[in-house]
Amino acid sequence: MLKIEEPAEHLFDKARVGLLEIKNQPSPFDISAAKKGAEYALKNFEGYLDYVKQNKSQEQPEGRVPCTTFWLFDDEKFVGVFDVRHYLTEHLRQIGGHIAYEVVPSERGKGYVLRGLRLILDWCLNNLNLGEVLLFCNEQNERSHRVLEKALGEFGGRRLPHHEADGRIECGYWLKTGK
Repeated sequence: MLKIEEPAEHLFDKARVGLLEIKNQPSPFDISAAKKGAEYALKNFEGYLDYVKQNKSQEQPEGRVPCTTFWLFDDEKFVGVFDVRHYLTEHLRQIGGHIAYEVVPSERGKGYVLRGLRLILDWCLNNLNLGEVLLFCNEQNERSHRVLEKALGEFGGRRLPHHEADGRIECGYWLKTGK
């Protein structure tokens, strides 16, 4: 059974191998710092938990927004990470969006992003009262394009025109949460 859980001490041993994979084999399109997060969690888990807790707080430094981190599990197996930004700044409307994700490299191509998005979209609706959320992928990231196109078909929403942001061509997708 697929589930999302916020990182916690009792989950670390289940996540350790997957975090090591993310650290050692990050996606070439990682702009959400999944590799850095995995490195930090492996090096100093207590510090990582404090960081995740601070990120979730409504009190953020200028230019940052609250963000909740979720670990994705298939039964007891750690398969990925989702970061959910609670609202958007102008910058996040161009690059980043509400949701960033990273799947453990050995688990890629198994449908975890789409299935995980189903859980994340429900969380966004029920906890943030968002009717739709924005996701981006790099123009060259064919896997993410395929997943987000499938998500459009499954959840509804709309595709945005490609645009340049931070020196890359970004593709945006608004996905409905069910509201």
